Amino acid sequence: EKAPLVSNTSTIVLDTRELRSALPNLLHSVGVRLVPVTLEVGDFVLTPNLCVERKTLPDLQGSLNSGRLYNQVEAMLRHYKQVCLLIELDPER
Repeated sequence: EKAPLVSNTSTIVLDTRELRSALPNLLHSVGVRLVPVTLEVGDFVLTPNLCVERKTLPDLQGSLNSGRLYNQVEAMLRHYKQVCLLIELDPER
């Protein structure tokens, strides 16, 4: 039998602006404890070493064109050993 992907004791820190997306509700529905705070960098902190930046396709395109994505990743790497980019393909978020 496989272990669940998320245990009932999992905790994720998320930026309060991410509460508008569907992902927090999905995470909460599978038992993840969410701690909303205002983050300086990134959108989700999964561990003290791992930060995630979530992008929709339009936001990704804009961030790449403006150079903002490079700056965001650079800022995340100053605070976290590992960074991850989560690209959401669903236009409904």
